[in-house]
Amino acid sequence: MPISLNDDCALLEGYIDITDVDILHPWLQQNPTSAVDVSDCTGAHTAVVQLLIATGATVAGAEGTEDWRQYLTSGREYYAKENA
Repeated sequence: MPISLNDDCALLEGYIDITDVDILHPWLQQNPTSAVDVSDCTGAHTAVVQLLIATGATVAGAEGTEDWRQYLTSGREYYAKENA
């Protein structure tokens, strides 16, 4: 299983598919202050990334990365493209 859950942390490993949102979302609701560790996560469906951003999840293991995980770091500002 690519997601291991306990009360303190959700560990994401390998590729996290869209079907894993059904497991991760309720856990995030029940454990809003617990961390999500993406150190060993090689990729994730955009729904998973959006879920982590939308819930404001505390993400560990994304610091200093230059791949998709960089968008999960705290303090990152997101801007919508302006229409001309």
